[in-house]
Amino acid sequence: MTRTLLTALLLTFLLGSGRAQTTAPQSSDSLGAHRAQKDRSGNLLAWYQPGTPGAAYAHVSRLAAEFIKSGTPVDHNTGLKMYLVTCCFDGPHKRSPQDFAAGKTGENWMHNPACVYAGMVQSLVLDYMPYSGDTAYVGVVREMLDYQLANGTTPAEWPWGNVPYASADPFEKTYQGATKWENEGMRGDGLHGVEPDKIGELGYAYLKFYQVTGGDKYLKAALACADALARHVRPVTGGLEYFSEVNIRKSPWPFRLNARTGQVHDEYTANVVEPVRLFDELLRTGNRLKLDTARTNAYGKARELAWKWLFSKSGPMKTYIWNGYFEDIANDPDHSNRVNNIPLETARYLLKHPETDPDPGNNPTALVRWVASVFGTEGTTAIREQTWCYVPMGSHTARYASVCALLYERTGDPRYQQEAASYFNWATYATDPNGVVRVGPTWPGSWFSDGYSDYIKHFMEGLAAVPAWAPAGEDHLLRSTSAVQQIAYGNGGVRFRTYDDAGSAVLRLSAKPKSIKVDGKTLPERKDAKAAAWTWEPLGKGGIVRLRYAGGHGVEIK
Repeated sequence: MTRTLLTALLLTFLLGSGRAQTTAPQSSDSLGAHRAQKDRSGNLLAWYQPGTPGAAYAHVSRLAAEFIKSGTPVDHNTGLKMYLVTCCFDGPHKRSPQDFAAGKTGENWMHNPACVYAGMVQSLVLDYMPYSGDTAYVGVVREMLDYQLANGTTPAEWPWGNVPYASADPFEKTYQGATKWENEGMRGDGLHGVEPDKIGELGYAYLKFYQVTGGDKYLKAALACADALARHVRPVTGGLEYFSEVNIRKSPWPFRLNARTGQVHDEYTANVVEPVRLFDELLRTGNRLKLDTARTNAYGKARELAWKWLFSKSGPMKTYIWNGYFEDIANDPDHSNRVNNIPLETARYLLKHPETDPDPGNNPTALVRWVASVFGTEGTTAIREQTWCYVPMGSHTARYASVCALLYERTGDPRYQQEAASYFNWATYATDPNGVVRVGPTWPGSWFSDGYSDYIKHFMEGLAAVPAWAPAGEDHLLRSTSAVQQIAYGNGGVRFRTYDDAGSAVLRLSAKPKSIKVDGKTLPERKDAKAAAWTWEPLGKGGIVRLRYAGGHGVEIK
């Protein structure tokens, strides 16, 4: 059987569960805080405006974003916003509304600031701020990053110096690794423990936040992360020859180590995509940042080592040992745990950078199908987190849906759109009308990662990939390849400014533009936007603008 035919048969079988949305919803059982809305065939629809495909995706994103901006309680002991001192909390549906409002419902579990704040940069600053036009989110996230820099960065003189801690003890104002669970397999990394993949993840977020704000301290922090990763990368790349050695015990960077001593606590993580993203962006903008050759050479070498390992016989693209992400999981020297987020984020990277993929026609699809097979939930459209915490969750279900949406955008195969919609629909039920996002309909507690930083961005990705899902009759910037520094809606148009002077963007608009200008120069309308131009795709109400531009930072649409 040919590989193409096999892929087609697998898609037919596995995507057969994709559910097309229809109108005429009807209520039945409860799911989370909502009545489960279903179509006449029994397929689950979103809880908000179930008869309008996609309407709930923007709605739950708004509810979650506004909760972080103005609804997060202040912890009653520390006087700090709860997301600064704990990973998770009980909403008013679990505890009394009075205790919730008084900041007394934070959970005594290890904090995970690096991944939370990195996700907030993507969800709130890079995605939701341009979508909504509300620049207040920059200030909200600035507070988080500034707190991490001041209270959660290792000393400069250490072997792993000037890098962020991934974990912290709950309700401690200073981050230095979570210490209360050291004897439980180093859960929380232990005193002075760091996670190199989170150094890459937050380093990339620092860099993108610099591109939005121009704040030099964020660039400095990003460079410190990249320098540490480049300095400590391990040459574990395996070959692809018939009888070349296979080593699955180590990865280019370990999962856990002591930043002060350099002692490794857990040798393996499959998550090299986060450091790669940081290196890619620094190398892309190196001339503008005036990085010296020694630095860029070190970044390029480390990136190449990690990428070759990823696709080698020792790497997870061949072994499928997708392991080593969650800070509250014990060390796993036998690699018995599997996670969904690393393969899906790897698939996302490959879909956005197909030129880096040795097999762009098959690798993302294979990763998505593997996650569906291993982490799918029987009888419903939900994705479980990991094999050691085999629970369906809203954020992970939304992640899977967003990658399916990207596959639809890339391939045009409507089955991927149906798959994305059915999983997004389930994920909406994690959000309560008050903006409290539960881990999932069957897990009523809330995490700042699962409910917010690793939730909003997936719905935003879905709207960008399928712009017809964005609200009709409204104006929204859905995607920009360059970080958006300023944006304003009103006066019959949209105006925004980007970090780069060339890029592309996707918008859902209430009416066809009369003109689009870049730094005052008119951009032509064409049938395709392969060169500097814009296209218009009419919908029932308004339509979609896709544009490419060069030679300027300011885009004005009237």
